[in-house]
Amino acid sequence: MRYTISDDFDTSLEHYWQVFFDDAYNAALYQHLRVGREVLDVQREGEGEALIIRRKIKLSPQREVPALVARFVKGAITYTEQGVFTARTNTLEVVTIPGFMADQLTTRGSYRVQALGPNKVRRTWDAEVTCKVPLLGGKVEKHIIEEVTTSYRDTTEFTRKWLRDHPAKTPA
Repeated sequence: MRYTISDDFDTSLEHYWQVFFDDAYNAALYQHLRVGREVLDVQREGEGEALIIRRKIKLSPQREVPALVARFVKGAITYTEQGVFTARTNTLEVVTIPGFMADQLTTRGSYRVQALGPNKVRRTWDAEVTCKVPLLGGKVEKHIIEEVTTSYRDTTEFTRKWLRDHPAKTPA
């Protein structure tokens, strides 16, 4: 099942990505979303247009496991998000590996951020969820998309407020 989510932000491309990879922003965001976050690895290569960032984080939502998924999960839901950011294209390719059903559940997508003006960007998340569980696959896919969509709405509002409260620094 494919889906797309787009949101606009009042900031520059450079500032958007600075905030996106800022540890203070991420700590506050995931606390706001009630998701535990453990940074497993971050590697930076190159600079400017040649910058590539590889990031791997383990995430643990702090909420009840939905009944639809509960029978496949022992304990809490966790997943590992592996992302590769490429500055030249302003994209972040993401693969999410669940701590349960990893051989039957695939989630991957791409963030694209494009400038709409000097201080306006559009973030677009194009993704695909595939669940290979007979009879339940479509329901699981739909549930995951609903969860991600709700999380994106919360993330968007949080990010807009963060950008207002933490504007880009202008050169002296």
